Amino acid sequence: MDLDALPEAVPVIRSVVGAHLRLWGVTELTDRVTLGVTELLANVIRHTLPDARTGTRPARLTVTLLPGALNVCVRDHSSVLPRPNSPGLDAECGRGLHLLAALADGFGCAPAPDGKDVWANFAIPGGDTGRSPAATPLHRSAPSRTP
Repeated sequence: MDLDALPEAVPVIRSVVGAHLRLWGVTELTDRVTLGVTELLANVIRHTLPDARTGTRPARLTVTLLPGALNVCVRDHSSVLPRPNSPGLDAECGRGLHLLAALADGFGCAPAPDGKDVWANFAIPGGDTGRSPAATPLHRSAPSRTP
């Protein structure tokens, strides 16, 4: 799904992702995945510059059901790769990648031709991947990189 990363769009995107998880029969992942999507989009909002021509922060969210896992990938147009930092106890930000590491069963980032991909994998409890024969990505694109 191509989108403009805006704070007011995040709740709608979370709802769309949650609907797909229900369709695919992996509702047990909903809280972790939607919070992970929120963190990935917050990083786009906070750390990418708006497009000089349009003023938007374009991004692409891909959610893909894989054998035994669900992959979430956000591509933005910044080539700067995220790095975890060490926020102080009273810091109001800087914990997003730490939270993503706690939520996901694996995550990472990689340069892309027009920016970067930041992704997270969420293991499906029991590894049951035969839940929905209609499971398809929200957006068809090249497979996300996995660990």
